[in-house]
Amino acid sequence: MSEPSVSYVIPVHNQIADLRRTVRLLVARLGHLPGSEIILVENGSTDGSGPLCLSLAAAMGSEDVAVRVTTSAKGLGFAWRRGMALARGDSFVLTAADLPFGFTDLDGYLGLSPRPQLVMGSKSHRESQIETPMVRRAMSAGFGILRARLIGLDLDTQGSVLIQRSLAQLLLPRLRAGDYLIGAEINMWAVHEGVTPLEIPVVYTASGRSTVSPLRDSVSMAAGLLALRRRLADEQRPSARTSASEAPPS
Repeated sequence: MSEPSVSYVIPVHNQIADLRRTVRLLVARLGHLPGSEIILVENGSTDGSGPLCLSLAAAMGSEDVAVRVTTSAKGLGFAWRRGMALARGDSFVLTAADLPFGFTDLDGYLGLSPRPQLVMGSKSHRESQIETPMVRRAMSAGFGILRARLIGLDLDTQGSVLIQRSLAQLLLPRLRAGDYLIGAEINMWAVHEGVTPLEIPVVYTASGRSTVSPLRDSVSMAAGLLALRRRLADEQRPSARTSASEAPPS
């Protein structure tokens, strides 16, 4: 199977400490995948990350690997959605600016044959090598239970997303999440379209710079999943009414 061109979508929000290293690593790795690109999506930085994005694009972009810069509203979901709308690769990798899994997610994806339409770099995969604080593991477990019960997704949606261009274009008009719930939303609508996401193992060590608030973020998780559940129900309701109206009288 030939190697795809890959679009890496990198949200940039006050990432000045990581950005130069991340772009350097990506340029080196994607040089083996002709036609690939890096899309830096600056979303509300206050530390000089915006000008650095432009500087890196000018200095490190090439014919082999383009480095492009755009902006979005503040939030992971807004940044990923903006990057998806601009991406030109055969496959998209939606991840974070510090490349939390290195290239273990990309390498796993490229090793699949055939390659699924949607793959998740999954911290909950039994073969993943994960080092995270107990609080974060407990919150992820709680989110997983809620996710399964409220929107029927029994998989990790908090990792990286590797998605084929055709599916990304199909799903993009339905995506509304502006925050970390974008991963759950992508998977929810993909499953609604008959796609079965595949989880692959990753290697991950927490950076120690988390801004997670157990109470605040737990409430936000629950509220966001309830909103997704309502949207899914609204999407299914018209088809149910149509089916009922078309049914022959008893």
